[in-house]
Amino acid sequence: MEGNRDEAERCIDIATAALTNAQPEKAHRFLEKAQKLFPTEKAKVLLDLIAKNGFTHRQGGHSDFSGTTGPRQRQTIPEDTRPEEKPTDTSKPYTAEQLDAVRRIKQCKDFYEILGVQKDASEDELKKSYRKLALKFHPDKNHAPGATEAFKAIGNAYAV
Repeated sequence: MEGNRDEAERCIDIATAALTNAQPEKAHRFLEKAQKLFPTEKAKVLLDLIAKNGFTHRQGGHSDFSGTTGPRQRQTIPEDTRPEEKPTDTSKPYTAEQLDAVRRIKQCKDFYEILGVQKDASEDELKKSYRKLALKFHPDKNHAPGATEAFKAIGNAYAV
């Protein structure tokens, strides 16, 4: 039963999003599923919230919180039951040096310039330069805007 906790939390997150978007039927379905997978107080509170607002589960029909088929009302969700917001890629830290390096790669005109080698460079020099730059610009290590595109450009330059 403990193994279903993550799936139940995911169902609760979907249900809270459905409530925010005035989809009480969908929210009710996912909350019931969450309770079957792993009963939690959070799901119980949300189910009670739906019940207090007059929503009754109907098979196949559309309804809002008042039980009629009129326009839907926006429902507010208690603060403690809202899903946590996940940080976006833009919120990850990066240095000014990383940003300057990304700009430099994007401004390069040819593949040798991207890799930072001379046109008569040996195979070993190309490989060494590529590996150094790939580590520096890998999206898991460099979160500067455009780092992913710079990483792809470095890979293309080495491939050619």
